[in-house]
Amino acid sequence: MYILGIDGGGTKTICAAARADGEILGRGMAGPANYLKEGLYTAKMSLTEAVEKALDAGKADREAVVVVCAGLAGVGRLNDRLIMKRIFAEICPNAQLILDTDAFITLIGATEYQPGLVVISGTGSIAMGLNDKGETARAGGWGHILGDEGSGYDIARRGLMAALHAHDGRGPETVIRQKVMEQFYLTSVEELISLLYGADTTPRRIAGIYPIILEAAEEGDEVAGQLLENAATSLVQAALAVIRKLKMEDKIFPVAVSGGVFRNSVKMCSTFQRILTGKIAGAHLIEPRHPPEVGALLVAREALAKAG
Repeated sequence: MYILGIDGGGTKTICAAARADGEILGRGMAGPANYLKEGLYTAKMSLTEAVEKALDAGKADREAVVVVCAGLAGVGRLNDRLIMKRIFAEICPNAQLILDTDAFITLIGATEYQPGLVVISGTGSIAMGLNDKGETARAGGWGHILGDEGSGYDIARRGLMAALHAHDGRGPETVIRQKVMEQFYLTSVEELISLLYGADTTPRRIAGIYPIILEAAEEGDEVAGQLLENAATSLVQAALAVIRKLKMEDKIFPVAVSGGVFRNSVKMCSTFQRILTGKIAGAHLIEPRHPPEVGALLVAREALAKAG
């Protein structure tokens, strides 16, 4: 018997194949699986490819997969889950399917079902927590149009705006402007219009610019530094909302940070920690104990154990 744990986010999909006891046999990676942003066909192809690669790497038989836990971006609503269930009925027809958000499996992987929070800042952003009563709560995760404050997309968009404001003379000078031009081999800032307003421009493409802003902040650029301060503040506000919902204000608990923005910037991590611990003394930052796909495996193992 085998179980699968899948982390399907806005940038990539990772599947881990394991024995029933949790021993990981193989992993597979593919493209994004958020069908709301990428389309149903792309999501299905990404999920299928990741599963096939993981099973091939582990020399595991698809017919012997008994439980699949998939944490996916964009499945927060019933209709979205029904669509994904139909896809998985084709991918692993014999398996019990557990569908949840990518934030939930990241939380479980980070804390191993212990009380705590995870704050994610990648292409998008979200905070999620679990208290000692087993209750969960979330804040954020509303997508690039209505939310995603403090995410890579948000930082990139605001960084581009700052570069344009500097160009116009209605904002302070920043090295972001020059870095963006070098990144895309532009001869003038005006060329950004045709670059970013094309039909193929996606939130993921814009979010891909955020490392430029992180680099500028690490180098001491004041504008970029303020953008990181603002982003960290937004993420702390999301964490505080979760803490209040779960009545954890007076508790001592870990907060794991996850996603490319935290992973690629020491300054972002330290700024977030400074602001958070200034608000909640009992919160302390930790590295996630396991990656999200292993969090999904933990959920799958628990479901298998309950099934007897």
